[in-house]
Parts: sequence; structure tokens; C-alpha cells
Amino acid sequence: MKNLIVASALSLALMGGLVHAQTSPATPAPAKAAATASSDPIVVMRNEQRAARNAFNEAAKPIRAERAATVKAAVDKAVAEAKASGKDPVVAGRVARGQAMQATKPDFDAKMKAITETRRDAMAAAKAKRDAAMANR
Repeated sequence: MKNLIVASALSLALMGGLVHAQTSPATPAPAKAAATASSDPIVVMRNEQRAARNAFNEAAKPIRAERAATVKAAVDKAVAEAKASGKDPVVAGRVARGQAMQATKPDFDAKMKAITETRRDAMAAAKAKRDAAMANR
């Protein structure tokens, strides 16, 4: 009897979850359009900051991918050499990863500096615009 009750409750919960997943969209299109057309200073600021973060993330992707590829190549080479010489490949990979991250840090930081400053300036400008709009209320 207990198993029947547990099975029934579980099946109802699963069916309810499936129905909910099918009927509630993550972000309704009208609400998203209304949020972008808002004149509320806070909403405008958040939209501008979101756009700045998205632009930063898109610009940072290739820079991060380039560094990851360089580090991966160094790690793969160290692991292969460790296997060939009979050393522990896990330790060799960990050491190589640290050394490669240190070696690529100056170049990575230099490339990230420009887009980081752009994002910071855009975030500050959005906040300043919001502060000015709130002061005029």
C-alpha cells in the first residue's frame, strides 16, 4: 500500500512538473519588450549595464579561448613528456598549467585591460545617468 501511494505521488509530481515546463515560458516576449521601452531610470540603467556586460563577455571570449588553447598545448606537451619518461602525468600537467598561466598572464591582462575599462566606463555612465534622472524627480 505504501509503495502505491509513493508511486502515485511521484507520478503526479512528475506530470505536474512536465505541465508546468510546457506552459510557462522562461521570458515572455511582451514583458521583455516592455522592459526595454521603460522610462524608469533604474530599468534603463540595468538594461545599459546588461548590454555593457554582454559586450564585455563577447569581447573576452576569444581572448580567454586563446589563453586556454596556449595553456592546453603546454599541458598536453608536459603530460606526453611525463608519460614518455615514466613520471606522474597528473603532477606534470598541474605544474605545466601553473607555469603556462603565469607565462601568459601579462599578455592576457594587457588584452583584457582595454575591454575591462570600456565595461567599467559604460557601467559608470549608466549609473551616472540614473543618478541624474533620480535627482530630477
